[in-house]
Amino acid sequence: MLVSAFVLFVTATAFAQARLEHVWGRVSAVTKSGFEVDQNFNADPQSGYRRGKRRITFNSKTKFEESTREDLRVGRTVDIIGLETTISGVEAARVIVYEGNRPVRMPTGARVTSTNGSVHVEK
Repeated sequence: MLVSAFVLFVTATAFAQARLEHVWGRVSAVTKSGFEVDQNFNADPQSGYRRGKRRITFNSKTKFEESTREDLRVGRTVDIIGLETTISGVEAARVIVYEGNRPVRMPTGARVTSTNGSVHVEK
């Protein structure tokens, strides 16, 4: 009985350690089941932002917003929300692929608010 309680505790602890993770960075490699991201590639080395390579996996439940998996290309910027699977791995729940400062498949006529507060309409 004591052993089964211990096993249950260890299992529950392992599941509780899955963390929601937000990753932003530049795509550095693409495979069939995922891609690699250079996280916070432009962060100041003296800042508190985490830098490094992150391995992102996706599956049929992963939602691509205003982009598709075919839009993943080396050099494009991505914004990912998912579950941390390892210290450098994330299973993506939501992915947005950017070309410049806008999602790749943003509809024509969409209003975009820049970081400085100015608003313009995409053509």
